[in-house]
Amino acid sequence: MCGLIGSSYLDINSRDVLDLNHRGPDSNGVFKKEKISIGHTRLSIIGIDDGSQPLVSKDGRYSLVFNGEIYNYIELKKYFKEDFVTDSDTEVLFQLLMKIGVKKTLEKINGMFAFAFVDYKNQEIILARDRLGQKPLFYNLSKEGIVFASEIYPIYRLIKSQGLSISPEALSSFFNCFYIPAPLTIWNEISSLAQGTFSVYNIRDNNLTHEQYWAPSNTSRELKSEKILGELIDNATKLRMRSDVDFGAFLSGGVDSTLIVQSMSKEKNNVKTFVASIKDSLNEEKYAKVVSDKFKTDHTVLDVEKGDISRNFLRKLVRSFGQPFADSSIVPMFLVSKEIAKNVKVAISGDGADEIFCGYDKYRSDKSLKELFFRNENIDFIVPEMRKDTFEWMTSKIPEFESLKKKDAINQLDIRYFLEGDILQKVDRMSMLSSLEVRSPFLDHRIVELALALKDEYVFDPSTGKKCLKDLLCKSFDKDFVYRDKIGFMLSIEEWEERIDELLDFKNILKTGFFDDTIDKKSMTPYLKFAFLIFDIWLEEFYE
Repeated sequence: MCGLIGSSYLDINSRDVLDLNHRGPDSNGVFKKEKISIGHTRLSIIGIDDGSQPLVSKDGRYSLVFNGEIYNYIELKKYFKEDFVTDSDTEVLFQLLMKIGVKKTLEKINGMFAFAFVDYKNQEIILARDRLGQKPLFYNLSKEGIVFASEIYPIYRLIKSQGLSISPEALSSFFNCFYIPAPLTIWNEISSLAQGTFSVYNIRDNNLTHEQYWAPSNTSRELKSEKILGELIDNATKLRMRSDVDFGAFLSGGVDSTLIVQSMSKEKNNVKTFVASIKDSLNEEKYAKVVSDKFKTDHTVLDVEKGDISRNFLRKLVRSFGQPFADSSIVPMFLVSKEIAKNVKVAISGDGADEIFCGYDKYRSDKSLKELFFRNENIDFIVPEMRKDTFEWMTSKIPEFESLKKKDAINQLDIRYFLEGDILQKVDRMSMLSSLEVRSPFLDHRIVELALALKDEYVFDPSTGKKCLKDLLCKSFDKDFVYRDKIGFMLSIEEWEERIDELLDFKNILKTGFFDDTIDKKSMTPYLKFAFLIFDIWLEEFYE
């Protein structure tokens, strides 16, 4: 896992690269040619000794900076007759881009990635992001040129003197959802490259064009094949076990992580597994132990100290996002990642299964789509000129949304917005703070495409979600174990409400002019108070 940064006109130097050092503390580098600068910081996972970046072609025509993993890089090597200089997946990606171009490359690669590929002859910079949005990529386009990076902060620091303004769409989305989905960021002047998209920046014309190369299908569900699903999960997990460093797995004992550990155990003995024991909160030890005993894993219980919520503690988390983000599970996610990173560099997780296989209770609810999708429906506290219709903005970008069945509509919203905007941003930033790489087999695009094509009865059930996954797991565990109530990976904000009230001050918030001055926290839910607290801390850090 890595961090990348670059510009068509700014002189990117080692100081700028250091802003991303937590994403890759093992090595870093900068390459400059003409007016173009690209930089990279690396967490070494594959090709440890010879995978440093930026890569530059022998003739000097091309260069590449890449963040992520190409899991099928070994299979892709077969497209080339010549020998490779390194054992890294980065070189395979570079060769593909030079030989067959970006479109065909994106069709062939299976991975989580964001990259910038420079063609000096054609004066083009190509930016690309993986299909589901596991790896981030942000950019600013101005009359001077383009700046891009793996996180918002380095761009913010480089361009803030030019003047930045708050996006009404992003502000509204944050207070509806508690996250900001791509292509929005909190700043009008900084964008997130949308998932499943590549962009071509023409340096001569200072023009950026976007092309979507993948999107979740919303066609009819007609497929019925449990066998193929099991085989795909095994294969996707096997690919994600490719690593030159120690790796392990998150193991809660839930359906998703158990299926992943089962697949891992088919390939390797004594798989390292980790479960978090957070005092007086999340405690799934007994379920994880059942799974560990069955598959004979090298199991570790991580005693995670919940501690206290303070502004300084939250400030560190807010800085990593560079914009407001208020899913309360960032707290346990950070604490658990920090502990796992003391043991391994790579952790394999069950992330994505709930969104892809419709695991949430909302798929069986009679509430309206807005009620089900928004964490906070009423944003009348935002002044009219800064208040936008988030739901209309989101649904307008989904083809034929109005004709979808309710369950499929929620599924599309979850995959396109909640998964990218919340789950994957949280996992990337919180794991990267501890230089831990997290890999998610359920986000293999082949599994996503299969899930979206499965007949309703394989996915939806009146009493439970993820039916096809649970049916697979029932082959190894009894029904009571598989069908027990789900435990969410959340911080119980209610127990922190009194502390949040102490920390929350509306003075700076009201100074922005974005909110009604009659705003009253007494009428707010604890989760909305937490969102305002995060927003207030973000203002202190970034809003001038």
